[in-house]
Amino acid sequence: MKRNYVHVSAPGGHRQFYQDLFAGLFDLEPAMGRIGPRLWLDLVRARHLLFATVDDDYAGFIAVALARSLIGRRTVGLFLRPSKCFESGRLVYRLKRWTFRCLRHLPRLSLFTILPFKFDRRFAQVAHGWVHDPQMWDMHDGAALIETSQLSRDVLTAAGGRAILCFLGSVRKSKGFEFLADIVSDHPDLAKDVFVVAVGRVDPACGEDCARLISAGGMVVDRFVSDDELLSLYKTCDFAWCCYEPDYDQASGIFGRSVQLGTRPIIRKGAFLEKYAQEGAVAPVCLVYGDTRDAAANIAAAAANRSDKPGRLGEIVGGWRADFVQKIRAAL
Repeated sequence: MKRNYVHVSAPGGHRQFYQDLFAGLFDLEPAMGRIGPRLWLDLVRARHLLFATVDDDYAGFIAVALARSLIGRRTVGLFLRPSKCFESGRLVYRLKRWTFRCLRHLPRLSLFTILPFKFDRRFAQVAHGWVHDPQMWDMHDGAALIETSQLSRDVLTAAGGRAILCFLGSVRKSKGFEFLADIVSDHPDLAKDVFVVAVGRVDPACGEDCARLISAGGMVVDRFVSDDELLSLYKTCDFAWCCYEPDYDQASGIFGRSVQLGTRPIIRKGAFLEKYAQEGAVAPVCLVYGDTRDAAANIAAAAANRSDKPGRLGEIVGGWRADFVQKIRAAL
């Protein structure tokens, strides 16, 4: 009996999340691991096959897709980082661009990016279509069920009625933490209206920035934070930090959760994430990266109007989910 699989190369992070979600949505069995001869054969024989991410094992994905095309079977894959095909400076980027341009013409293969083509028209050169990142809509049916946690209650108490700005997840320079520390250090008056908290394991390189944030009246929780704790913080905070360095321009699970749970994301002006505002689901706070004066002024203004909420949030997010399910199901 032929089986139906959703494949990831390794557990952890978005991979495990995607696999669990897709297994339930499309009635697929999880398959995991680097693609060697045995797994290659199982995947080639599968009746329906979805690669939850093609980015972690390009060679294995291509080997399976080619074989399935030859025997008349469909393959579906999510391409998480198509922008890498268009970077310059290394031969590998040119090879990747050429490879995926060729794969677009492979019969019975369907490749989808997780960013709309209108964000970068070049994506249409290396993929067949696009869908919204599942992290933009996966909470659509369960947002109201989120409960508070001891951590979220502690943050609420520490804020003392001020607006709460959360930096969630691993604390790294690439996620703009140094810029956030610069903002609160350069403009200490911001702490009168905004309480800043960073929650997640801290990269040792960010130790000095953490000290600056704490000195400016902020809070750092340097430990592993459970999913339930993170979700409780989304419901507690007013703003979620998504203002990442220019080189880190991609979809964001933090951004997706904030959109779904009604928390205003703080993003970099000109980033891919800013373009989601055009969809009508969010009213982000857009900062000019590196300009602490502009950033402090915009955050303070947003804190003064923190009751503003998007109007058609549920309808828009539900539409993104329905579009994803329809496109992937048709391709399978």
